[in-house]
Amino acid sequence: MIHPLLKVIENVKITVCLIGWLILLGTLAANAEIGDTSGGEPRPVSIRHPISIVEADIYVNRFRTTARLKCFADDLEILQGVEPLDDGFYDPDELVDATKDHAKYLAEKITLRNSAGELMPAKVTEIVHFEIPQEGISSGHLMNYQMGFELEFNYETPPEFITIQQEMIAEGALLPSELKILLKQAGSDVPYTHMMKPQQPETFRFDWERPVLSEEASEKEWEEWFAEQREKTLGITSYSSVYSFIYVTNFEVRHEVLIPLATLATMTEFDRADISFLDVDEQVAAAEKIKALFSVGNPVTIDSVQVAPVFDRIDFYGLDLTDFAIQAEKRRVSMANGRVGLIMSYSTKGPPTSVDVTWDKFNTVIKSVDSVVFAFDKTEKTQFSMFLENNTYRWQSPARQPLPPITGIAATIDRKAFQQPMWHVPVVSVGLGMLGLLGLLLKPVLGGSWRTTGWVAVSCAIAAMVTGPFFRRTIENPFVKAPQFQIDDKNAEQVFAQLHKNMFRAFDYHNESDVYDALAKSVDGALLRELYLQINQSLRIKEQGGAVARIDEVKLLDGHQEPMSELPKNEAAFKFRCRWNLIGTIEHWGHIHQRINQYEANFVVWLKDDAWKITEMGEFDEEPGQVKTSLRKF
Repeated sequence: MIHPLLKVIENVKITVCLIGWLILLGTLAANAEIGDTSGGEPRPVSIRHPISIVEADIYVNRFRTTARLKCFADDLEILQGVEPLDDGFYDPDELVDATKDHAKYLAEKITLRNSAGELMPAKVTEIVHFEIPQEGISSGHLMNYQMGFELEFNYETPPEFITIQQEMIAEGALLPSELKILLKQAGSDVPYTHMMKPQQPETFRFDWERPVLSEEASEKEWEEWFAEQREKTLGITSYSSVYSFIYVTNFEVRHEVLIPLATLATMTEFDRADISFLDVDEQVAAAEKIKALFSVGNPVTIDSVQVAPVFDRIDFYGLDLTDFAIQAEKRRVSMANGRVGLIMSYSTKGPPTSVDVTWDKFNTVIKSVDSVVFAFDKTEKTQFSMFLENNTYRWQSPARQPLPPITGIAATIDRKAFQQPMWHVPVVSVGLGMLGLLGLLLKPVLGGSWRTTGWVAVSCAIAAMVTGPFFRRTIENPFVKAPQFQIDDKNAEQVFAQLHKNMFRAFDYHNESDVYDALAKSVDGALLRELYLQINQSLRIKEQGGAVARIDEVKLLDGHQEPMSELPKNEAAFKFRCRWNLIGTIEHWGHIHQRINQYEANFVVWLKDDAWKITEMGEFDEEPGQVKTSLRKF
């Protein structure tokens, strides 16, 4: 369903087409009056419409769709092969029979499919024959009569989607047959009009809770209705259009294309057992053909160097999927309403300064492509068109500041404050003193005079005093325990918060080696590899096929010091337990997928070479949050 203004534009297109058709018809009619003058009376030349035009008023109800068809009777010539007799008049009985056959033909060639691409059975409920005058209808005058038919399609549940397709193709016709539809949903008096050509299916979406507004609705009501529908469909509101999204980031340019499978079939052939469907096993070969198709053309140039695409994803979707960023379950898709999501990435050596993206894949179906460009924090629209001389979008880098470097956290700790007290022992002096004391103690046992013993003791004492400054040895004080390192809660929290922030900021870099180098500023030892894998895994979103999310924010919720086991001598360390939220996003096709995971863990921080580093992580708990989807405003 579309806005009245868009409906007017569509009607203008149809009017222009009909005017052109009438001019051509008039030319043919003028020529027809000349006839063949050789050999007697002029014989009327058979006048036909250059194309077959069928008008269809389609009314979609919750459990039934009714299609009332009108067409000119000369379609019996164009599509049923009726020819005038030798007398220049048509056989009336043949015209009646051909009209009945034409009803079956229309029921077969004008098809409705559900969201899975399956045919809705059609039943002919009415045939309105044209009145044949008593004198008959002469050759070339069938165009003055109209036929009417009514088809009915029944289903059990109100459809969200209906795909209409017409395959009225007359052999040798000047132009392909056209189906002019005027479609209404029950509950709404605003129709959708469209001129359909063969092999160009059109899909319509129906909101049974909020049908299209009436023509009397205000501009504000229409804006609110469109905004609501856009949110429901995540911005993908047309099912026959090609969508293009271009992303420019620090490390890559990404071009994402959402294209109808029927449109792709006009650009390359797909092998399939059932002409109406592409099975799962056939999608593998189809993906290779799509890859070959987009490997050539549509050049992308980054900093004056043309870069070849890397195909990240080629997924096949049905109508029931609105979020194309979700990794779709593989299943059979309809050629009439299936779509293909194609992601091509172009790597850069660093933040690009200029990017050129060209679209040159136009044909009779793809005449223009509307594209949305997301370049860092800027969003803009552009259009590629076969009617434009230049179909290259150019982006130039503004003056962007590089990422601030990640630096380690230097320590200002005086290690002497928690060193073991030491004794500086004069070993020679102590030995001499003990020798003199031992002589005095053993005098009663050894005998001898006290005078001699005294002189020996005095001599040892004097010698001990003289040698006291020399021959010293340093030993730990056995009577005093070394003070263990202490850090107050405020400083501990400040140190850890910065280390924790640096730990996740490392993932702002793209290459694994750069991430490792940045991590090493704040993490040490075997934990470096473990943390890299742990964080990388936590950022992967399963619903996105395991793609790694970009870290938007790390938020410490709470934290505190915990008792630390006895430290080795002269070492500084502390234990910190904290809880934090990690907010990561992935974006495809203008859809932002955000997940907030919550974590809790114990960390041990050591002083290593005069810098603080995280060396251990334990008791790690993770609570994955739900993925929230929002839509970019563009």
